[in-house]
Amino acid sequence: MHIRIAIAIAVAAAAAGCATEAPQPVADDTPERPTAVFETVLSSTGLAGAFPFEATEKRYVRANMKRDDHAMRGTGRFSGFLVTQLTGPGATTIARLDRKLVWTVNHAKKEYLECPVQGCPKSAAKEPARPEERREEPRQKAEEGCVMRIAGSKFDVKPSGEKRAVNGFNTDQYQGAWVLRLQDNAKRTTTSTVKFDVWTTPVSAQMRQAMDTEAAYGRALAASASRPAAGKAAERAQVMPAQMVSMMSAYLANLSPADRAAFGRAFRELDKIKGHPISTRFEWLLDGNACGSKKDDAGPKPLLSFTVEVKQLGVLPVRDSTFSVPASYKLVKLP
Repeated sequence: MHIRIAIAIAVAAAAAGCATEAPQPVADDTPERPTAVFETVLSSTGLAGAFPFEATEKRYVRANMKRDDHAMRGTGRFSGFLVTQLTGPGATTIARLDRKLVWTVNHAKKEYLECPVQGCPKSAAKEPARPEERREEPRQKAEEGCVMRIAGSKFDVKPSGEKRAVNGFNTDQYQGAWVLRLQDNAKRTTTSTVKFDVWTTPVSAQMRQAMDTEAAYGRALAASASRPAAGKAAERAQVMPAQMVSMMSAYLANLSPADRAAFGRAFRELDKIKGHPISTRFEWLLDGNACGSKKDDAGPKPLLSFTVEVKQLGVLPVRDSTFSVPASYKLVKLP
C-alpha cells in the first residue's frame, strides 16, 4: 500500500513539474490608448454567381499611426477554395508616421516588409492583388459591336418609418429602387433594376470623434509624404459599395462610354438617404434583349447582390502593440 501511495505521489509531482515547465503566453501589458476603430463586413453573391466572397476590413487609427487588416474568403461551393487560396489568411499594413515607416505584414509566412512612409521603391515586392482586383468579371453575352444607350432612368428612395437596432446602432430604414431602361439601335430594350434596403443612424459624438481622428491622420500622412492633403472626411460612408458599381459597369460592356460614365454618376441619387449607413443590401436584376442578350422567360432573377454591415465605428481603448509587428516575425529585405 505504501509503495502505491509513493508511486502516485511521484507521478503527481512529475505532472505538476511538467505543468510548471510548459511555456506560458506572454501577457500584453502595453498601454491602452483611445483609438478610432472601424470594422466593416462585405459579402457578395458574385456577378452571375462567379467568385462569391465575404470580406472583413478593420482599421485602427490614431493621429500619427494606422493599422489596416483585410481578410477575405470564398463562399461558393466550387469557387470558395480558389478565392480563399488567392487571398491567403489576410493582409495587414501598419503605418507609423512617428517612425516614418510602413510595414506590410505577411501572417502566413510570419514576415514583414519595411518601407519609408512615402512608399516602397517600385522594385520592391508588392502585396498580392486582392481577388476582386485581378480576376476578370463576367460580361453580358451580347452581339459584337452592338451599343446600348440609356433611354430612361427613375430613382425612388424613401424612408419606410421602420426602426431597429443593428450591431448596437439605432437605425432607420430606407427602401427604394433604381430602374434604368437601356436600348440599342434596333430599339430592343433591357430593364436594369437595382433594389436597395438601407439602415442608417445619425452620426453620434463617438462616431464623429473617430472620423475626425482618421481625418487628422490623413492630414499628417499627406504632410509626411509631401503630397496634397485630402479634403475633409465625409461623415457618411458611400451607400453603394464601389465594388458593386465596378462589377456592374464591367458587365455592361456594350454600354456606350458616355452612358457608362452616367451610369456611375447616377448613384449619387443615393445621397437622398440621410445618416450613416450601418446595414445595406442591394440586388441587381436585368430583364430584356437589348443587343441580343438572352431573356429569361421565367422572369428576372438577381444577377448580383451585395450586403455591407458596419460592425464597429467609434473610439475604443486599444493597446499600443496593435501598431507593432510581432517580435517573432522576420524582416524581409527589399530586392
